[in-house]
Amino acid sequence: MSDTAWLEDFLPLMRCPDTHQPLRHATAEECAKLGVSAALTTQDGSQHFAIDDGIPILLPQASR
Repeated sequence: MSDTAWLEDFLPLMRCPDTHQPLRHATAEECAKLGVSAALTTQDGSQHFAIDDGIPILLPQASR
């Protein structure tokens, strides 16, 4: 698993490209539903963005 410690500094600044909601780390249950080991999600849980090799993929078409 990639080191994502750097992400903690930037997470408060990050927003969903579609809804502009703040992002948070997805829970283990949310990640299991998505079939990924790590992801970011919007505050309301409507959009999810996988973390691939330690980098969040924040492209609108990459949301689930």
